[in-house]
Amino acid sequence: QRAVQVPCGVDTDHFRPMSRAGVRRRLGLPADEPVLLYVGRIEPLKGIDILIRAAAQTEGRFRLLVVGGDGKDAERKEELRRLAEELGIAGNVIFQDAVSHDRLPLYYNAADVCVVPSYYESFGLVALEAMACGVPVVASRVGGLRETVQDGRTGYLVPWRCPEPFAERLELLLANEPLRRSLGRMARNAVERFRWTEVATRVENVYHELVSQYRGVDVG
Repeated sequence: QRAVQVPCGVDTDHFRPMSRAGVRRRLGLPADEPVLLYVGRIEPLKGIDILIRAAAQTEGRFRLLVVGGDGKDAERKEELRRLAEELGIAGNVIFQDAVSHDRLPLYYNAADVCVVPSYYESFGLVALEAMACGVPVVASRVGGLRETVQDGRTGYLVPWRCPEPFAERLELLLANEPLRRSLGRMARNAVERFRWTEVATRVENVYHELVSQYRGVDVG
């Protein structure tokens, strides 16, 4: 038996680079303050506590935007708010309930870095969406993130689930705008292979190969 792996896709027309200044005005974010972004569910598996601890270790000004969850996650969000307060960065952290698919590109494009500190990810669609918007990603080296994020090319993969290595990568990116721009451009280019048309073609090819083997003639 042989397994063929075809990844999920991303809409690269919807998730695309936009004017950072423009989207920050629309979202009411400061134009000149570095923004770290988390998008996803509000649960322990996602490692948001690691991100908050890492952000507290970074030097200089920053804004951490945590996007996800809703009223059902109020207790967990309050725990994270208390953690930020204990670490002295409560004023730097903004919690935003989950936003519509239509508005997500605004948040990605407002960010300087997207962080995916999960303990586990089956695929990691958030990383792809951020990359499609030309934003570098700092992610845990787990699950599908190992396939989507190219360490040192489109962002960084962190093999240890603890704050210090995340903080090191975040400081490196926040202090180096040319590096952020370079990784962002490469991220956008790298995500082309995950366009839905490419993914659909790969799925189609798998079916063609299977039918060809079954019938004994080429199909395509």
